[in-house]
Amino acid sequence: MTVKAPITGESWRANLQQAFSIFNRNRHFLFSAYQDADALGTMLSLALYLQVTGKQVALFLPVPLKTNLVFLREMIHHNDIRLVAREEDLVSLQTQIDTVVFCDTANAALVPYEATLTRCFLEKGAAVIEIDHHFGTDSAAIAEGGVHLFREANACTEIAAEILQEYHRRHPEYPHPFEYRNIVVSLLTGLLADTGGGNEVFSRKDFEHWSGLLGGYLKGKTRSFPSRESRNGSGKIFGNAGEITAHLHHLSPQQQSCIRELRKHIVRHRDIGELNMLNSSLARFPGDMSNGDSGNFSQIWDYMANVIPQEGGKLGLFYFNGTHSGKQDCIFLKIRRAGDFNKYDLRETEPALKNTFAGDYMGGGGHAGAVSFRIRPMSDREFLPKVAQMIRFLEEQIHE
Repeated sequence: MTVKAPITGESWRANLQQAFSIFNRNRHFLFSAYQDADALGTMLSLALYLQVTGKQVALFLPVPLKTNLVFLREMIHHNDIRLVAREEDLVSLQTQIDTVVFCDTANAALVPYEATLTRCFLEKGAAVIEIDHHFGTDSAAIAEGGVHLFREANACTEIAAEILQEYHRRHPEYPHPFEYRNIVVSLLTGLLADTGGGNEVFSRKDFEHWSGLLGGYLKGKTRSFPSRESRNGSGKIFGNAGEITAHLHHLSPQQQSCIRELRKHIVRHRDIGELNMLNSSLARFPGDMSNGDSGNFSQIWDYMANVIPQEGGKLGLFYFNGTHSGKQDCIFLKIRRAGDFNKYDLRETEPALKNTFAGDYMGGGGHAGAVSFRIRPMSDREFLPKVAQMIRFLEEQIHE
């Protein structure tokens, strides 16, 4: 498939028109995403509003949510949105769905049960809309014939917010989408999670616009509640963006203990921080730290992903064992820039990584400031020298 590129100008307006034609014409929507705050915020905000307009919606999410994202699941249940978690339940929907919406997904390999979705829906003529902001050599459209809403953005929820605003402009008979607290909370959750609370942004202007606009709606709607204990569809009543950010960054005492220990093991190179989080290294930690798919582990690496670059100075590199959405074991290798360093596009790392790991490279990509790659499982004795080679390469790039 062709590598994705941002869509702008007349092409963007034409694709947006096609998407609205589908929203208006079709009745039964299935959203696909994964355990990521931006992906979840995108699909939940759009699903909530489509439901307001009388459409039937279902969310396909076959993995457990991280602890700090459970409030989104509570919002799903409170609003009577169908949540599909098992493959057999997905198959049972094949005669009911006329549209599939993929949210915040770089390529088909990252779609849970992609073969089943293709067989049951795409090959049977369901319309497809893809909403994404990932670009790079590993990015590709999931359905070449689908409607592609690909745009440079701080988070996919920025694109969703733009879609919702335009939806209301075209259909003023419906309430404004930002009058619904759960929609606003969903959008802000994705934006704040993908930007580290605004510390790592692609476009400062866009971030200030959307965080200010949505934050204003959230404050206004919260003031209308008689008390902060009132129900809004979740156990969390957020009054402003700061409270959402604090919740996303909240860690249990056990997680805090693990992070304190992990920080001691960051290796500092020349402006690069490195942390080995392979199972062999995590075995000394208490609790379920050796599973890259567990919510506990995911929250810890989310936190460390921001700490390691700051400790290194310019870049942070860390790696751990896990299983990607294709249900294949792998080693995830992630690289991020420090918040105040923006002189090197990390997507340019991929050719060197392919050369270093050769046939063991499984794919990857991301943003200019954060990339994630997948490597076939191998012994530490094989893997670590290649990581050292990549660190030397990165040192050369940021100091040239």
